[in-house]
Amino acid sequence: MGVPVDADLFFLAGSVASVFSSMPRLRSLPTSHVPVRYDLQEVRSENLTEVQSRYFALYDEKLAAMNYQPVCTCRIANYGHNLIRYYVDSVDTARCVVMVNEVSVGGDKPYQITSCTTSFHTRFTDGTILTTRNMERKSIFDQPSYEVVQECPGLTDLAEMKRKHDGKAATMGQPIAPPADVKSVFEDLQSEHRRFSDFYLDKGDLSLEIGADSYSITDKLYSRAIWNHLNPFAQNLSMRQFLPAALVAIALPLAAIKILAPVVAHFAMTRGLPSFAAGRLAVLACFLLAGAAFGYLVQNNAFLWALVLTYLPFRVTNAIPFGAPPFATFAAVAAYSVAQAKKRRQAVLLTSAEPSPGPKPLSNAASAGYSQ
Repeated sequence: MGVPVDADLFFLAGSVASVFSSMPRLRSLPTSHVPVRYDLQEVRSENLTEVQSRYFALYDEKLAAMNYQPVCTCRIANYGHNLIRYYVDSVDTARCVVMVNEVSVGGDKPYQITSCTTSFHTRFTDGTILTTRNMERKSIFDQPSYEVVQECPGLTDLAEMKRKHDGKAATMGQPIAPPADVKSVFEDLQSEHRRFSDFYLDKGDLSLEIGADSYSITDKLYSRAIWNHLNPFAQNLSMRQFLPAALVAIALPLAAIKILAPVVAHFAMTRGLPSFAAGRLAVLACFLLAGAAFGYLVQNNAFLWALVLTYLPFRVTNAIPFGAPPFATFAAVAAYSVAQAKKRRQAVLLTSAEPSPGPKPLSNAASAGYSQ
């Protein structure tokens, strides 16, 4: 008995193998080193590009309706490519941070990957910190015992996020007013960075060589990053985005195989055309459409997710025999291409002509403690 050949399985195995073999590449990333001290630089409004000004204006408007006003805009010049705006409400103890991270990826035709995290923070007299954020990716760093984090992935309603934050804060003790000028903000950021770095050193997340001016991310975290990439339950997925995309990725190919392909094949046969080829082309078109829709709705890990979601249903139901064309792989390529095209349009900080400052940090822009 011969061994059935399934091309999609080879591509799926290759994708997984490439993730497991990525440890050396992760170690070589510029952002594998976290500075001991942040180089914080204020960015004045007149120095922002038109795109950046428009981008933050959307947040300014939303937060102004909540009585929040910007205190400063800054960047961590020695760690990735980022832009951060800090907001306070003069009669509230919670501060708000909008942080944009971007990296240029590729050679001759680079594309930009943009991520933005909005977070509310309250510090209490006992040293505890409450953070409520909509971070897109799960942090690979250990969670300090003195910080309580509420994850709200995909939540863009800032008023709703603030309600969640206030509800939890009301149960946690006596809050402290946040810093409300540039100097105090910078001092606060450096202090929190040192505090988190000390914790990460103690947990083995970071290491520091004698005389070095930066921490090195340890293999413990790289292993966790690899696992998180493959484990759907270890990621900050927005179910409101993911479930509709997953439904399309699963249902459209199956509908094409069970319903559309027979109809198209019969129609082609009545017209004297190759019915088998017509049916296969209809199936391929639906797989490509499903992949494109998935990539548009879910940009993170689009290739692997689309490959798995479009492959498993038709394989479990034996809707397509072994040896058929790699339809799921075509869907994955479509998902990846659409996801990258959408990311290019979302670029805020970099232009295609601007050199890349290095890949994005593994746990969002301020993996060493800023976002907390």
